Amino acid sequence: MSDKPQEINLSVNGTAIIAKPGMTVFQAAQTAGIFIPHYCYHPDLSIAGVCRMCMCEIEKNPRLQISCNTMATEGMVVRTDTDKVKDIVQSVLELHLINHPLDCPICDKAGECKLQDYYQEYGLYKSRIEYETKNHKPKAVDIGTIILDDERCILCTRCVRFTAEVTKTHELGIFNRGDRSILRTYDEKPLRNDYTGNLADICPVGALTAKEFRFKQRVWFLERNDSVCTQCARGCNVTVSVNPDTTKLYRVEPRRNPDVNQSWMCDTGRWNTHYVSDANRLTSPQKQVEGKIIEETWETFFKVMASNIQSAPKKVLVGLSTYLTTEEMADCLEGFSGLGVTHFTWIVDERTVEDRKAYDGILKHHDQTPNAAGFLQLMETTKTSWLKHEEVIKKLQAKEFDHFLLLGLEGVTMPGAAELLIKTPKETSITIHATTRVALFEKATWLIPNASSFEKSGTMVNALGLMQKLVASMPWQFTSRDSHAVVFGIKEGNDRAVSPTGRFQTVFKRLSDEAIFPGARMDWKKMPASGVNIGVVGRAEGIKYAKG
Repeated sequence: MSDKPQEINLSVNGTAIIAKPGMTVFQAAQTAGIFIPHYCYHPDLSIAGVCRMCMCEIEKNPRLQISCNTMATEGMVVRTDTDKVKDIVQSVLELHLINHPLDCPICDKAGECKLQDYYQEYGLYKSRIEYETKNHKPKAVDIGTIILDDERCILCTRCVRFTAEVTKTHELGIFNRGDRSILRTYDEKPLRNDYTGNLADICPVGALTAKEFRFKQRVWFLERNDSVCTQCARGCNVTVSVNPDTTKLYRVEPRRNPDVNQSWMCDTGRWNTHYVSDANRLTSPQKQVEGKIIEETWETFFKVMASNIQSAPKKVLVGLSTYLTTEEMADCLEGFSGLGVTHFTWIVDERTVEDRKAYDGILKHHDQTPNAAGFLQLMETTKTSWLKHEEVIKKLQAKEFDHFLLLGLEGVTMPGAAELLIKTPKETSITIHATTRVALFEKATWLIPNASSFEKSGTMVNALGLMQKLVASMPWQFTSRDSHAVVFGIKEGNDRAVSPTGRFQTVFKRLSDEAIFPGARMDWKKMPASGVNIGVVGRAEGIKYAKG
């Protein structure tokens, strides 16, 4: 039997805390909601202890200690609010700011900068150094997707540890000594990894800023919503920032979830969002006749498609993109089945779906769609028959279908779509529901605009078997519609009846009541931000499997 304690009792600022063995004083304080100022500490990086902001006073210890690297012990009495601690923290803050430039009015970090926050909370002292005597360093150094400002850098080393411990590319280092120290890439070349945007996230000041967001928008104008990334099967948790006055998407940042993505996301998921508002975005239904594009209305499309399906439902093939939410998939299955359609398939690169491991050893999956696992579970538990691509292609080439509907395509890559469209004979009419027009769609008869993943709510199931919430951050752009509205309009045969708002919650409740996803029997609004195990593979087993 182990003699190690199962829990540690200590107090911080008079609050009794029960900590787990191995916790530092800083981490123990966090569990009790006690905030301690810090720059270098990060929950998903090693402890460096270089910023010296997290000082604390420990009973029977004559010297102040840094709480981030002091282990919690039984009976420890800690204070972070004494005059002695406050004086030291103020002095350390003054040291960090002594050569800092007066860039706040033009710095992108303004509004979320820890130097600003801590000066307001712990500083408010009069500077003892004139601007002219400050030590000036290189500014606006281009290191790839990131702009480096050495004058703003406080040498917390978060970025250095990130490239050493997470990406293991080791591009960054601190050079020189004392107040001449600067941050640089080792070979003076640009950053060489696909996670560079995280450097801007973890920089506590404005030393590292992303080119993509630089000088684009002040953060206090942005409205933030928690959602998930839809660029691959990992389903990284993210925060989406949109200006509510212009409904323009400005920023996608990782949101911490230790079970899925820790505090990180790849640059593809972060910056591959231009399709939401670029010139190729589909803005209204279009009919292509002899190479000419004719602008149409949703009313016309719904009438034509309803008539086509009603006349020969067995000759219709419906392809559901795995970019669709689980609720959209379920609604489409129910709606089209009710119209007599019996042939369904998925739009995904089938070669990648079974691989649950991140191929780069960090987060990126070969499956570039977010909900293939949700599709498989839905089809299995509802006992819905469907066709894989090999069978679909045989039937297409045998000219068994008059109409082929591809629903829910998003972005410009659309894995799996090309394989099917190329094999579709000209005798089969093609309808494509997508966000973006690409050259691949020249064979289509109808193009109808799809709402992007930033414009709709629902759930997605990632490669770990976790169902997570997708939350709309902006309204439908132009005349785009999600698949709930498309199937509703086709069933009605017109555009006069508006698809019920919050339809996804109605469908989710039905799926919950019917135990389609056994682990997700709850109210959608009450689903935890960390996601729930759907029952396909347990969370612990899924994470273990994904990590190899």
